[in-house]
Amino acid sequence: MAQVEVPLTHGLKIGNDTLKDAVLREPSAGDIIEAQEEAEKLVYAVETDGGRIVPTLVSSPTMVGVHVLRRQIVKIGNLSGPIELGMLKQLHPEDFALLQAKADELDAAMSAEIASREVAQRGRDDGGGSGAG
Repeated sequence: MAQVEVPLTHGLKIGNDTLKDAVLREPSAGDIIEAQEEAEKLVYAVETDGGRIVPTLVSSPTMVGVHVLRRQIVKIGNLSGPIELGMLKQLHPEDFALLQAKADELDAAMSAEIASREVAQRGRDDGGGSGAG
């Protein structure tokens, strides 16, 4: 699993320490599934065809992304990840943006790797041959 180091500009303050060396990894399917579950919220909505109020689960795409990101953090300084949402909220916006940008780079690299494998497989015959006869 690919990892990338991210030097934080401002760092995460824990007690008297300021942790500045972060490490991210590419997300797993489990990270994405858990983030989607965690981002769900129960709300009450009015049905359009009956006017009744019904419970509905909604998910915030922003919060899904945040929960995936916090799971991608292997460590910040000596603090092992995944980090709690509250700690992520303590980061300076510039550091948060750095982490998001590096996570996006990891996602792009992972997507490119998958795409290149798929292209390499195109046109290959899984059978015993194409024997013209």
